[in-house]
Amino acid sequence: MKTALLLIIFIAQFQTFGSGDKERIDSINSRQRSFVVSNLQESIKLFEKNIEDARSIKYKKGEATALFNLGIVTYLNGKYEESAEIFLKAITLFEQLGLDKELALAYSEFGYQIKRRNLKKAMEYMRTGISIAEVHDYKFELSSMYNNFGVLHEMNNNFDSAAFYYRKALKLKIEVNDAEGIPYCLNDLSGIEAMRGNFSEAFKLLRQSDEYRNKEKAEYGRLDNLIRWGDTYFQKGDIDSAITKYSRAIISPVASEHNYLVRYCLEALTACYEMKKDFRNAFLNQKKLSALKDSVLNFETNSKIAELEIKFDTEKKDHKISESNLELQRKSNQLLILLGFVVTLTFIAFGIYFHQKQKRERIKRELELKNQLNKAELERKATEEKLRIARELHDNIGSHLTFIISSLDNVTYGAKEDKVLEKLTGLCSFSRETLNELRNTIWAMKEEDSTLHQLILKLSDLKHRLNNQMDNLNLQIHSNLDGTTHLTSAQLLNLYRIVQEAVQNSIKHAKAKKIVVTFEEQGDGFLMKIKDDGRGFDLQNCERGNGLTNMELRCKEAGGGFSIQTNENGTTIECMIKTK
Repeated sequence: MKTALLLIIFIAQFQTFGSGDKERIDSINSRQRSFVVSNLQESIKLFEKNIEDARSIKYKKGEATALFNLGIVTYLNGKYEESAEIFLKAITLFEQLGLDKELALAYSEFGYQIKRRNLKKAMEYMRTGISIAEVHDYKFELSSMYNNFGVLHEMNNNFDSAAFYYRKALKLKIEVNDAEGIPYCLNDLSGIEAMRGNFSEAFKLLRQSDEYRNKEKAEYGRLDNLIRWGDTYFQKGDIDSAITKYSRAIISPVASEHNYLVRYCLEALTACYEMKKDFRNAFLNQKKLSALKDSVLNFETNSKIAELEIKFDTEKKDHKISESNLELQRKSNQLLILLGFVVTLTFIAFGIYFHQKQKRERIKRELELKNQLNKAELERKATEEKLRIARELHDNIGSHLTFIISSLDNVTYGAKEDKVLEKLTGLCSFSRETLNELRNTIWAMKEEDSTLHQLILKLSDLKHRLNNQMDNLNLQIHSNLDGTTHLTSAQLLNLYRIVQEAVQNSIKHAKAKKIVVTFEEQGDGFLMKIKDDGRGFDLQNCERGNGLTNMELRCKEAGGGFSIQTNENGTTIECMIKTK
């Protein structure tokens, strides 16, 4: 009787002990994401210990959840292969235990983490996770999954689908009051608006995100926002503001635990200072980046540093020459001041004589100024009307096309017949091209007082998109101009369309592998040249189609002269624009 009583007491104590251990393991597994990502090294040790504790009491759910969390922090620490192995173990355990919510999250998170290694596979894992969550209506989990799925669409250059899922995620996060996740959605939406050139909306979204970040206890969110601000300023061309944000991010309290973010900021700072031609600071940031990446510099990094050293030495020599020129300029200024004093005395002597003449000239200038003000007012009204039309196109036709594309994407995913799928895929591609052309037109209409720099940025977007889509294509953009050359909205659109048409012809008809677009200063303007290595054609005997005719007309509408040379080694198209 006594032995049986002791056995009952022992079993009760063991059950109580096990129950207490489970609560402690669950408590550690449920720590907030913001705390975990802000304390990576501590979190790795914590979750490794949690896995051991869960296994010791055979608590499978606690072990699977700890593996899931460890996979996340291991990935953020830059150990990608180790993270993938951990995640697959977590997925296997969740499937065995029949934990649908945790399984959906694991599939989604794992897909998101392999996005840069295998984007197609990443989207499959994400769809699997989303499908499980949608069946059970896991709103809180779906809010994060939709946002991450938007990131994958953005990487795949499906910007409209990306924006669709970002907004869907934001709506759910607001509904479930996920204050920690809302700023991530706002940041991603801000990135889409920045790529579209709508910087006022992008900054508005970032300010809303900052309001949430400022309420958080952990620092990682504020670090992420600083970098987002820097990226947006860089895209806008406000290099000084971008430098300020990236520099603040590097000295953030948690920056040392996130080497990949520090490396990103150093790379961005190097690019910013190179754009400002401040080669000294570009060189210093490149050295910091090299030291952070590896103590033994690779060939590419050595070449970059050597290049910056040369530029830095050249800048120092130029500085000495500038000092000498400054001294000469100072002496010249003294002579000019003396000459100015003599001229002033002469003007005073003849002041009375010129008084009436100056009065008449002043009246004439006032009339001219009045005419200029009237002209400026007419131009302002015209600009407002263009912006109104652009908004109407964006809000009505653009939103309808976006809805069509998203609907076609969903129907395409569910289509089973090859012919139907092929037709739907063609419709999706055509709709995206139509929407892209609409956005390009809106972009040009809104850029009333633009510069050559804006055109080059837009062409760079075209380059990245085509180079990513076509493996054998090498499209390059080069310019030796300072980028401040003024362009009207008509010139901006016509020049962009000329390049777009020329590139399409080179790919489709000439089968070109390399296309180079250059902007060169010439006399009182600049020359835009598009050269390819395609098979060319017989200019004298060929039938001129709409493409060549349209390019020539657009060049003339932009105020330029058009020419074309072609042979078996390739084709060169030139458009000479006068700006003075």
